[in-house]
Amino acid sequence: MPQRWNQVRRAGEIGLYPFTRAELDAVTLDADALPEAERGPFLQVVTPLLAAPGGTDVAGAAVPWPAAPGRAGPGDRVAAVASAGAVTRLERLGFLRPGPPAAGAAAAPRASAGPAELAGWAADATGGQPGGRRAVTLLGDLAIVTRIRAQPVWVAEVSVSPEPGRPSPAADGWPVVARMYAPHHPQVALVEQPGGAHSGLPPYVLVRHDRAVRALVGWCGADVAAVPDGPDGEYAEAGPVIPMPTAEISGVFAAVARLRVAMAQGERVVPRTLVVATGAHRHWLLEGDRWQRAVPASAAVLERRVAALLALPADG
Repeated sequence: MPQRWNQVRRAGEIGLYPFTRAELDAVTLDADALPEAERGPFLQVVTPLLAAPGGTDVAGAAVPWPAAPGRAGPGDRVAAVASAGAVTRLERLGFLRPGPPAAGAAAAPRASAGPAELAGWAADATGGQPGGRRAVTLLGDLAIVTRIRAQPVWVAEVSVSPEPGRPSPAADGWPVVARMYAPHHPQVALVEQPGGAHSGLPPYVLVRHDRAVRALVGWCGADVAAVPDGPDGEYAEAGPVIPMPTAEISGVFAAVARLRVAMAQGERVVPRTLVVATGAHRHWLLEGDRWQRAVPASAAVLERRVAALLALPADG
């Protein structure tokens, strides 16, 4: 892991091993694997928050695992066999080792690098109980992905409207473009692209923290790098920004993206949302309880709004 932290600091972003959902579901981080100073105020449970109507939940982030034992049905036994196969693959690939880390092995070689190995749990169906688990050591990219998804300070998710000409908070079926998870330490973010295998993009990418905002703005449809960075971007000479009824202008919307952020604030979770419409080479922020107001916004303005969404609470 320390080598990966150094790589992302130098390159800005790096692709990680393309783990399958089954492989990531078969392991979890030991809650006490990291020192408290490195855990920080993380989201205890993320999935229910981002599973609001019209959205898709975060894939397994910080969900208590494994589930409480109960009567095992046929589906549970099939899942247990699949998990066992995933654990075997991870061992063979060198991302997982049976047993906890050796004494001293999890200590950081230097404070900024973090531990080289992490304690975790893996699914274990050898006892016949689908909820069984055994202690393992998480290594390399698996330790990075599992660590960040298990204890994020915030999670951001961008989804797109299937009907951009008729955007509505009540609409269902918004496909997820990508998610981003940020740990308390180090200053990086993990990008999860659900369609990675089908789009040709790596499903997991580690980015330096200074690239996180621009990546989110890009998923919302704006290219910050291509826009003049004046006080108000491309609208600097257009006079005051005048909101207009969304119904009057939605016919030019080519895309509508919704950015939702779940932020840890002590033991509470603070949800934040930004809705961006794009069309005719322009952008609008959709505001109001039913997005009835379209406010023109430059890419530079969107960048500042996204950065504000990701700002930690005052006591965070």
